[in-house]
Amino acid sequence: MADSLSSIMKSANDATTSSGGKEAHDDESTSPKRYIYTQVDMEHFKHSSAHKELLGFVSTMGKGLTSSNNTNSSSPHSYNAHAPLNDLSPALASLHGSLSCMSTWIDPNTTDGLPPDKEVKARFGNPVFRTWHQRLTERSGAIIKCLMECHGKYVNYNNMESSENAPTKDEILKECSQLGYQAASSSDDSSSTPSDHEISPKENEIITELRCYLHDAFGHPIRLDYGTGHECSFIVFLLSLCKIGCFNWTGAGGGGANPTSPEVIGHASLALLHAYLNVTRGLQRDYMLEPAGSHGVWGLDDYHCVPFYLGACQMRAREQWQQQQRQQTQKKKKKLEAKESSGICADTDDDARRLPDNPYLPESTTVTDPSHPPILDATHTDNNDHWDPSIIHNRPILESYRGTYLYLSCIHFIQQIKPGVPFFESSPMLNDISHLGNWSKVMAGLLRLFEGEVLNKLPVVQHFVFGSIFKANWTPSRKGPLEAPKRTFIGGPGGVEVTGGMPVTRAPWAK
Repeated sequence: MADSLSSIMKSANDATTSSGGKEAHDDESTSPKRYIYTQVDMEHFKHSSAHKELLGFVSTMGKGLTSSNNTNSSSPHSYNAHAPLNDLSPALASLHGSLSCMSTWIDPNTTDGLPPDKEVKARFGNPVFRTWHQRLTERSGAIIKCLMECHGKYVNYNNMESSENAPTKDEILKECSQLGYQAASSSDDSSSTPSDHEISPKENEIITELRCYLHDAFGHPIRLDYGTGHECSFIVFLLSLCKIGCFNWTGAGGGGANPTSPEVIGHASLALLHAYLNVTRGLQRDYMLEPAGSHGVWGLDDYHCVPFYLGACQMRAREQWQQQQRQQTQKKKKKLEAKESSGICADTDDDARRLPDNPYLPESTTVTDPSHPPILDATHTDNNDHWDPSIIHNRPILESYRGTYLYLSCIHFIQQIKPGVPFFESSPMLNDISHLGNWSKVMAGLLRLFEGEVLNKLPVVQHFVFGSIFKANWTPSRKGPLEAPKRTFIGGPGGVEVTGGMPVTRAPWAK
């Protein structure tokens, strides 16, 4: 593990020194801590490098998908559910494997599954989630160490590639994914990544910081809730991995002189968000986690924001691809007409006149598990269809393409957990968005929404913790953190208890 951590340490030092601003970590403790308590702290955060980095990272996710470097390619990148590791680095493949394993923790058909307690009578929050989260805290160390090990093992892959016996990239990614899966499936923190390397205090500080972000990314074990603040913690986790170079195959990237390209960030984030949502949707659906800080029907979604933005960017990328293909088809048509008018035998090859297959669709049609969304092949009629934002009201399209397009997947999940409710009642904001003329407007609006309603809202970001990678550069208004609420909706067997605070607003369809 020495090589992995040494390369990560170098990138982490670059990330630390490039954050800018005066460092506010003056005490001896290296554990990440809260820095946002009051509106004064909130104003500091709004003008901090941390705020700028986080907003910039989310924006870069989208730019990476819509970049001209993708659309001008004959085979632009997209999410392929049958090959989800294609756009990942070894470290991120390991993380993807761990997320895949975490999605099975709730499955009652597995040997150590944690299904919800059906005897609990509560509107929100099944207490078995506390056991699920405890498992996360117990295994997060192995998950982080495993992805670091995978990063270090293949950090010099460019030099290895010329070797006759060198494994292919596909083989490496599958290996790292399997290692990540094993790390998340074992309760032994040290068994997944054996190493004789003694971890230094600075290395342990990085691992501790990454673990904190991962712990906060899946909901609160006391309040039994989940919201955009927890989603943001996962984005901070990805940002931190990017800053220490884990998004790339080599040690380059992160916060140094050779930053990770937007294309790499966009494609990797798309694959990882699909895996992340597989976990969080299971928690929201089966453990009935309370929507934390939700605006109810007057908000974008009960739980998420970033997947809608990234999904809109993917739809815009599809739109760009179609525009490019139409231009190429027109050029070929004019070329053929010119040949015919000059007496030259026109090309009779049908392939020369056929619109190319849509590269934003996977290649395989094999789906063996009916619980997974269908993945259509590249010969489907999606090639010529123009999809504006109103496509979300087309049920057959949602059902057919939810496994490929993230935005459609988000809409489909809302309809799945709110069956029988008219969409304009359950999600009026998303319904209004569907009337916009193009995906560019949707992208821009959702990014502004993320900044205004997530990053700039004290109730959402007040639980952020900051360390040496994701840094706070101001002095907080309090020395220590406030205690989390001790009471939840569950007041005892057969009882329901509602904590004090704002009254619950009934949804229009509530009985």
